Amino acid sequence: MIGKISHSQPVAMPTEATSKTAASKQATPAQVELSHEMKSLQSAKQSMESAPDVDMDKVAEMKAMLKSGNVSVSLDSLADSMIDFYQG
Repeated sequence: MIGKISHSQPVAMPTEATSKTAASKQATPAQVELSHEMKSLQSAKQSMESAPDVDMDKVAEMKAMLKSGNVSVSLDSLADSMIDFYQG
């Protein structure tokens, strides 16, 4: 039928072609040298991965400021911001 192709039997590759393919896959990989910018990006990525997600010193500082009354929080404004964030 035109437009329909079906394979009812598997197709075997000749032994010669298979051995050449296997030999080419065993070739040594090419050497690649990274640019200065790429090395810098990799270094920055490693630094970010090792840094904690939450700065606990800042959290403790904010808790102390809230407890002492040095900072006030508008709960309505906070709620509105949370709603906007989660509703997109």
